[in-house]
Amino acid sequence: MHDHILSTFNHSLDRLRQDVLAMASMARKNLASAMRGLLERDTDLCNSAIAADQDVNELEKAVDKHGMQILVKYQPTAHDLRQVMGTIRVANNLERIADQASSIAKRARLINNLPEFSEIKLIQPVYSLCDHNLDASIQAFLNADPEAAAAARLLDKQLDAAEKDLDRELISVMESHHSSLEGYIHLIFVARFLERVGDHAKNICEDTIFIERAEDVRFSKDKRTEISAAV
Repeated sequence: MHDHILSTFNHSLDRLRQDVLAMASMARKNLASAMRGLLERDTDLCNSAIAADQDVNELEKAVDKHGMQILVKYQPTAHDLRQVMGTIRVANNLERIADQASSIAKRARLINNLPEFSEIKLIQPVYSLCDHNLDASIQAFLNADPEAAAAARLLDKQLDAAEKDLDRELISVMESHHSSLEGYIHLIFVARFLERVGDHAKNICEDTIFIERAEDVRFSKDKRTEISAAV
């Protein structure tokens, strides 16, 4: 690109990234509100997370529209093209994360209408892992750091394991209880929504690696390693 065109392209891309940064902040805030609403039995916080999901949706639409305009106007190539496409994909994952936060808030409202049960606190470590993973993924993207993205991507396995452990623990509690199981069932769904947030955080890491290295790591598992591990 000529210097003037490059300057306006960079300005447009910076604006796109600023919108994605705003989306990231909103999505994390919604998730935090939903989880606080659950852990503190605060239905107002749950309602705010559900209502704010629409704001994230609107911003994602704006990012998609602006990103397409950049592609049409500047017809970028190589790293510039990957930056625009990758940023649009990150925005899509952030919108999905806000959707999960809204789903958690809806389950939390149902739990808040039930009698308290002590096992609710078991979700906190799963959420802490989830939030840490999400923060690490967003920071890697914002810093254009593929090494940090690769490291953050691996954190998803810990979250998956924590979600499965909680699932087993709650099912064990349910098997020993003769009272209402409704609250435990909702909590299992909350854990699964958090695991899905982790999946989207992992996707953001993969988008960052794609942008900076032109490398698609989604299907780069070493099959020989998998086979030897299974033997």
